Amino acid sequence: MTARAPKKRSPSDQRQREPRVRRPVRTAPGKIEPLYPRQKKTVRRGLFLRLYRLFTAVPCVGREQWKQNRRRMDSYIFWVTVILVLFGLAMVYSTTSFVGDDPLAGVKKQAFFALLGLFAMLFLSRLDYHRLLCLSWCQLYFLSFVLLVVTQFKGRSSHGKMRWIKLGPLSFQPSELMKTALVLFFAVYLVNHFYRLSKNPRRIFWTMAFFGGIPALLVAHQNLSTGLLLGAMVFLITFLGVRDNRTHLALAAFMLVTAYLVMHYYKKIPFLHTYQIARIESWLHPEANANGSGFQVRLGKYAISAGGWFGAGFGRGIVKQNGLPEPSTDFIFPVIGEELGMVGMGVLILLYFMLLLCIWRIAFRAPDRYGALICGGVAIHILLHIAMHVAVVTGMMPNTGVTLPFISSGGTSLLSFMGEIGLVLAVSRGVRPEKLA
Repeated sequence: MTARAPKKRSPSDQRQREPRVRRPVRTAPGKIEPLYPRQKKTVRRGLFLRLYRLFTAVPCVGREQWKQNRRRMDSYIFWVTVILVLFGLAMVYSTTSFVGDDPLAGVKKQAFFALLGLFAMLFLSRLDYHRLLCLSWCQLYFLSFVLLVVTQFKGRSSHGKMRWIKLGPLSFQPSELMKTALVLFFAVYLVNHFYRLSKNPRRIFWTMAFFGGIPALLVAHQNLSTGLLLGAMVFLITFLGVRDNRTHLALAAFMLVTAYLVMHYYKKIPFLHTYQIARIESWLHPEANANGSGFQVRLGKYAISAGGWFGAGFGRGIVKQNGLPEPSTDFIFPVIGEELGMVGMGVLILLYFMLLLCIWRIAFRAPDRYGALICGGVAIHILLHIAMHVAVVTGMMPNTGVTLPFISSGGTSLLSFMGEIGLVLAVSRGVRPEKLA
């Protein structure tokens, strides 16, 4: 009896029996990098090697290969951003034209930063975001951290707080630069250390506390609302970037308990300032403090309700001229409600919804995990600003100073948001046409 010869498998059977592996990312001709690259262990250690790793943290393709693979940027994101910026310039003119001798002074300054932001957005959109991450992910973070420390001692005072650094005739807020730096830093860190964080999920807590908590505390010392926003950004970005979210769920439960205790015992918290206690009290008891610390929120609500469906007309608002503090920055949304009505506010919210939807669409179809986390971080940054601004002016949270993205007056904030949109457009250039279908 002869032995049966082994049956040869056809190539189609071999392909069917191959185990599923992580989706690879082609980084160069003939070379494939995994979705989550493993960190190589080397014996040599030194300052030069550590600096070399900072600038080679993200695998990059050659310049010719990037030009060959580059597609057109997402035009929807670009034009929605341009419309929002133009809408913001119109509202800045409406809220600043009655102040001072020159009615165009405020909008001229904002238009200058809008033009710089447009150039930055177009320039960043044409770069390979992998090389940009290599040059800025950790470097920009440490630069922002140093500027935050310098601001604590040699910053320019505004409203009694040291929040600005003056460079000649211009001033900027390092906290805005730190928001963008956190997006880039965690986009690289969470991918390169994915396996290490998966083996020990509790490590993500110390990562958030060290790289996100320390800058948030530095900012919160001068601006509590921005410090809380930085903490929320770090929490949500890391929530997207790790496999095991049990640490985040436990931390969220702890924050809910802490918020409950703060609401009931805020007068006994030693590190809260007097004006912060007054804002919490006016939020919890708006009727009792309507003419005191709750005056600003009360005027904002009145402006929104007075606008009706179609508003009083562009530039014809009354509340902004009769005591509404910061109508061009922190309380610009009530001015939109009074002058353009519910229809104007609805159109603005619809534009924001379209922008965020397009960014999430690029994030889900990004060519690699680095691009996905960049888009996710930018979307989280914009969404938190919108939610906190609208919540403050409608009385859903205590009064804090948070700008409305692309609308509020402020050069640093506008440059930061438009630069982040440029990064999203750079990621969109790497999306294949078949993935957009």
